[in-house]
Amino acid sequence: MPESSRENTSWVDEKDARIIYFLRPRARRISIKMDTAGRGVAVTVPGHARRLKDAQKFVHEKYDWILVQLETMPVAQPFVDGGEVLFRGELYKLYSPSLRGHPSFNKELGHLIVPAHPDTLAGRTKRFLIREAREALTNCTHVHASTLGKQVDKISVRDTSSRWGSCVSRKSGTHISYSWRLVCAPPFVLDYVAAHECAHLVHADHSKNFWGLCDELVDTVKPAKAWLRKHGDKLHAVGAEN
Repeated sequence: MPESSRENTSWVDEKDARIIYFLRPRARRISIKMDTAGRGVAVTVPGHARRLKDAQKFVHEKYDWILVQLETMPVAQPFVDGGEVLFRGELYKLYSPSLRGHPSFNKELGHLIVPAHPDTLAGRTKRFLIREAREALTNCTHVHASTLGKQVDKISVRDTSSRWGSCVSRKSGTHISYSWRLVCAPPFVLDYVAAHECAHLVHADHSKNFWGLCDELVDTVKPAKAWLRKHGDKLHAVGAEN
């Protein structure tokens, strides 16, 4: 680990690679945060790189607590033949019975069928889930935007770590971006997030009027928010290796 460098903004802990230190010049204190998306721990190093040693000492003092928090993270769901994958709010068995064919799913059997070589199974499974997410989120977005008499110029899905969705309006048009992992949540949760972002086409804030509009678009605002609070971490376990 480097002693000090203005070019370095992050460092991996020498004793535990799951712990990563991030330099934050504007931060006022050292802090530890569980990074569910990265399946590890993010440690804020405030001010200058020379505070790294202080942060390391702090982590050492809190290490037992850190281990307990890591153990509470949802079990990883790697894309392996026969493994379980959260899809549309339910656990599916991932099967790769052959090398050829199009990916599909069987709801009655609870199977995700992804023909692929073992070396390419993970990548093809992720691409399949992204396509399913893009289709579902595009459909929901157009429905809600049409209800509001609005137009969305671009819809994209990404592997975001901090937001399930975002809505940005520029001179070039309106762009709504989503996490592809929403396809792993129940459909009513995915639909709520689409309605939430479309409501921002009318209200840029989270005012009372904004939430009122969300309630007009869908009747599942409270249960969807509750599901994400309780189970959101599980979405980041999908495809994780450890």
